[in-house]
Amino acid sequence: MADALQRPRAGEVVATSTTEFEAQAVELHRAPPLGALVMVRLDDGCRLYGVVAGAYTEGLDTGARPVPRATDTRQDADVYRDNPDLAHVLRTCFRCLVVGFHDGRQVHHYLPAAPAPIHYSVAVCEPDEIRDFATAFGYFPLLLNARNLPVEEVLAAHVRFVAEGRSDRRATEESGDEVRVRAGREIAALLRDDHARLRTILDRIRP
Repeated sequence: MADALQRPRAGEVVATSTTEFEAQAVELHRAPPLGALVMVRLDDGCRLYGVVAGAYTEGLDTGARPVPRATDTRQDADVYRDNPDLAHVLRTCFRCLVVGFHDGRQVHHYLPAAPAPIHYSVAVCEPDEIRDFATAFGYFPLLLNARNLPVEEVLAAHVRFVAEGRSDRRATEESGDEVRVRAGREIAALLRDDHARLRTILDRIRP
């Protein structure tokens, strides 16, 4: 597992609470994908984990809205090429739901005692770290109980993210399809009385 100072930064924490944090992406329009497992390394060597629950791009100045710059002959990527200042007046941020932490000894699938610190770096977890964290899915209730979010889409995207990370698995590890089956059983147990939500998620985690 690469040290946090050696792995590429995905963003920097700009807002934080016990249950979630928001990070500004290092590059414009380069937020981690929906459902990705990310981590914040703390000073004591512990790690706080989050699942990306959404992203947005806006102007850096509060209240300032971007204005159209395209023409019939200059559109899309050409706008950014001809206006290099856009990279300095816009920002992309992504919202993460806290789903657990590593205390230096083991992974815990519940909320840590304190939130992620402001200005700390956020990195996308590497395959071995994803495998360690998702050995069990005890953190799924934290995702399903989140408010003001399309939680079914977030959870399904996370299952796909974990399953797709098994493409480089070792012979003794479970496959992506096995991850989907195990996750589906966990979700079915949690939503056994809510068939509509269950069907929505199961339909979205199929390969």
